Amino acid sequence: MQQGFVLLELIAVALLTTLLAVWGANTLVNAMNDAKAQDAAVWMLSIRNSAQAYLERYAGVLAQAEHAQVLQGQGYADWAAPSLVELKADALLAPGFPERAAIGGVALRILRDGLCPGPDCRVQALVYSSSPLVQGRAGRIDAQMVARFLMAAQGLGGSVMPAQPMYVRGPAFAYPNPSWSGEALPPGTVAVAVTSEQLASAGFLRVGDVRNPDFQGPANIRGDVLAGSDLNVARYLRLGAQEELFLPCDQDGAVARETERGSLLICREGSWRTASRGGAGGFSINHVWGCSNSKGTSTANPMTHACSCPPGAAMVQISDSGPQELPEGRTVGYLCLD
Repeated sequence: MQQGFVLLELIAVALLTTLLAVWGANTLVNAMNDAKAQDAAVWMLSIRNSAQAYLERYAGVLAQAEHAQVLQGQGYADWAAPSLVELKADALLAPGFPERAAIGGVALRILRDGLCPGPDCRVQALVYSSSPLVQGRAGRIDAQMVARFLMAAQGLGGSVMPAQPMYVRGPAFAYPNPSWSGEALPPGTVAVAVTSEQLASAGFLRVGDVRNPDFQGPANIRGDVLAGSDLNVARYLRLGAQEELFLPCDQDGAVARETERGSLLICREGSWRTASRGGAGGFSINHVWGCSNSKGTSTANPMTHACSCPPGAAMVQISDSGPQELPEGRTVGYLCLD
């Protein structure tokens, strides 16, 4: 009888050991799958960041693109399908970034909607696995791995589900499958996206952006502002640059304020001139008293402080008192035309 109890105890121990071994093996497999999904999500999210940088850099060109080779000069054979190698060459991915992960390869598609091509065209990006996540030789969709990937992507991921194979969708996006000419992505494909809403919420302008930024507050700019068309100012235009009248200048057409009087100056023909033509002053010369009258008052040009015209101004006689005897003397007046 005692031997029977011992046998039962041995069987119970064996069963418990087997259960623990199976449980441990399943735990290990689950941990490995979690790590695989985490690695895949981090890898694809990194490519998503690169795709966002691609959109930010070329959004204006992509919205207006009428043929596939518009970015050929930047190293892209087709703007709608940039490869990881091309993104690396454009410094949008690190040179050593792996081109494959545990789930396989990846592809990138640029999508457009709205009035395209044109300024109102919206650009988006979809990064998706080159092959679906399946298990075993039977090729059944690995639903657990898909779920693990979506959890690791933290709301930015999506997939093609067997129940709705006509969409690639996730919490933040939904696109027709396919959204481009070609075959549809098979169920089990996982993806991440850069949506137009996410781009709009980034809060910055992009190189080549054709949208009106519509700033609602001040804008501080350290460098030059180059406008390709008219500059319309609703209120005041304040000039900080101050220059001396008639001193040399090297940027023809530049505008500044005169140091003493604050009047408007324009760089013209190599020197600072008054903004209004004919504003070069005038003077009179007395044949007896010179650059003054009989009372000793100066008749010099206030612009030059002498009986002369500024450089480049034309001297035009406007008056002549005629022959005069002492002490007044004959006086001739001149106007300086700029």
